[in-house]
Amino acid sequence: MSVDGMSQSGTKPSVSGLGKRLPDIDAYVRRSPSDDSPSARLTRRRQQTMEKRASQQRRYPRYVPSANLAQALFDLVIIGGTQLAVMSLIYRRLDIGGPVEALAVIAISIFISLMFLYATGCYRRDALLSRAAALSRVPTALTIAGVTLFLILHYGFPFLFPTAKVFLSISRCVTIILIGTSIAMGTAILSRAVVRLLLDNDLFRRRILVVGTGERARHIEELSRVHGNMQEMHFVNEELLIQAGAPKGSDHVSAIPSIGELADRLSADEIVVAVDGRDRVALDSLLSCKARGIPVTEFNSFVERQTGRIEMAWLEVNWLIHTPGFQFRLIDDIIKRFMDITLSLTAIIISLPVLMVAMIAIRLDSPGPIFYRQQRVTRGGRVFWLYKLRSMRTDAEQHGAKWAAKNDSRITRVGMFLRQTRLDEIPQLLNILKGDMAIVGPRPERPVFVEELSKQLRLYDLRHTVRAGLTGWAQINYHYGASFEDSKRKLEYDLFYIKNFSLLRDLGIMLQTLRVVLWPEGVH
Repeated sequence: MSVDGMSQSGTKPSVSGLGKRLPDIDAYVRRSPSDDSPSARLTRRRQQTMEKRASQQRRYPRYVPSANLAQALFDLVIIGGTQLAVMSLIYRRLDIGGPVEALAVIAISIFISLMFLYATGCYRRDALLSRAAALSRVPTALTIAGVTLFLILHYGFPFLFPTAKVFLSISRCVTIILIGTSIAMGTAILSRAVVRLLLDNDLFRRRILVVGTGERARHIEELSRVHGNMQEMHFVNEELLIQAGAPKGSDHVSAIPSIGELADRLSADEIVVAVDGRDRVALDSLLSCKARGIPVTEFNSFVERQTGRIEMAWLEVNWLIHTPGFQFRLIDDIIKRFMDITLSLTAIIISLPVLMVAMIAIRLDSPGPIFYRQQRVTRGGRVFWLYKLRSMRTDAEQHGAKWAAKNDSRITRVGMFLRQTRLDEIPQLLNILKGDMAIVGPRPERPVFVEELSKQLRLYDLRHTVRAGLTGWAQINYHYGASFEDSKRKLEYDLFYIKNFSLLRDLGIMLQTLRVVLWPEGVH
């Protein structure tokens, strides 16, 4: 008889007839269907033959390497090591002056390659689990890296190494790049094959014990499906916590194993509390597990970590208040503003030729002004004028403001291209220089929509605790949308970004914006 409470029929069986002997652990645990692979069953049989650990023995956390970090390290070692080995043999044939110049070329090549592999999402979960996604992104990333490397070698290195004539030769630079890119392409595919093999052998699999069989536990199971074989989920009935508060010596206590015993038998790496009604459960046994070294995670914290957003459907304000986050230091604000000014000025100079071509195309495509301005809301609820290249007809809002829809008939032919490539947002670099916006932050909305959404979505005004951004966490994780449901989902991502703000995260968002530009339909 199972007491997992989540059988296929969805009914909760009784626990009254159980004997006092601790039965097989499968009677108390329901595993996610994705955990039924032959290797997982073999692992469980091995675990069940192990001697039961003492309940007071301290558990040191099992180190489970992160798959994306492992992939990045493999790329660094394999790509870097191969390029170093090859270049050390042929750098004189390429007329590279000496080992210093050769090492500089190798170092910048590795850095640029890894940067664009990251920027195109090659280290995201979907690319690690899908061979098709990996094979489509790696060539794109390394092609862009090769073009960038050519510009650096041909136009930058002559200033760094004035006596090295090789960098003045276009043909020599192209030869160096072709060799380096070919090595990076082959080794990047090889490293992904290695990581895939390790994934199939469960090296990156974390064993998670979920306490709960209600709606929260079901939600966790749904979320776990996108993680493939990176997680092994076990679900147990909250009776294990209810019985912890029962009188000692009662049959109810002796019939059901403790949460600590199950965690030991399963060698769980983490316990997640997903109980719908906490007033009925005793948490003492969980504190005991945590004291022994088993991480115990609250439901909202686990969902936040899994999804990268704060889900409004399960939001508890007391959890949001008492968990760490929403910390903004003065030094962070100063550095962020310095980055905004520096990068926006650089981007304006680089994008001037593209901007001129776009302006001419807009003028030839449809009558009306080239630039378009619109009121938006930024930090502190302040309204400012946002500048864009016009992508719609001049009569687009003659009947009032409304959401832009997919394949909106008001969008011009040139405007469609500008929107898909985000080139219509180049003038917003001026807003960044003025201090109305930042490079990274929640996208600014119009005052009429802000007023409407503030009434319908709780905590919507928290978006205005930071400057509005040109790109953001929501933009690299969620597709373009213009509806109430899309605004709700983007708010969840924006709250996560504000709660977990860091300059390093800002840099990651800037880089991964390239992925959104290249594959706008692939953002989920």
